[in-house]
Amino acid sequence: MAAGRNLSHFRFHVFTQMLKCTIEHYTSINIKRLSLLTGLIILTCLSLAPISQAHAENRLIILVRHAEKADTPANDPQLSPKGEMRATSLITALNRTPLSQLIATQYLRTQQTLAPIAEARHLPVTIVEAAKPIEEHIQLIVEQVHAVRGNTLIAGHSNTVPLIIKALGGPEVQTIGEEDYSQLFLLSLNDGQPASLIATRYGQE
Repeated sequence: MAAGRNLSHFRFHVFTQMLKCTIEHYTSINIKRLSLLTGLIILTCLSLAPISQAHAENRLIILVRHAEKADTPANDPQLSPKGEMRATSLITALNRTPLSQLIATQYLRTQQTLAPIAEARHLPVTIVEAAKPIEEHIQLIVEQVHAVRGNTLIAGHSNTVPLIIKALGGPEVQTIGEEDYSQLFLLSLNDGQPASLIATRYGQE
């Protein structure tokens, strides 16, 4: 009798273990299937997200007037020694700011203002000619800014920098004085939000 009870108990134990393993097996499969289904749902939701949200981008547009210029030649002067020092100081002023493109005009003083940082960042300088009417030049600058993703540094002129800021959605800026070369403008462009502007200075006064 004892042997029969032991055998029955053994068979029952084996049966319960087999049932337990079977339940765990199918539970594991269901969990894996549930995880896979959840992943597919998440991917589907992401793929259906609005395109505007997927391409939302915050960018910084940095604008400076060209650095100090020499007196000659009158039509296209180069930077003076003081201007060269200011141009070099842009490297330090923007050392923590990623840049995607540099924009200057056809005049040497704007290109030379960007030359040191262009060499340091291994970036080319895009030339947007300053031609009349000035509105067309400003529009070309705006188009070039939007043509490249990321932050942009622009070296312009005393009469163009305020107009570029305004055309990009920023506030009105006071006219830059003829002897003022140290202003540095940080225009933040946030998709769907008004642009914000910070005015600071760089280099030696």
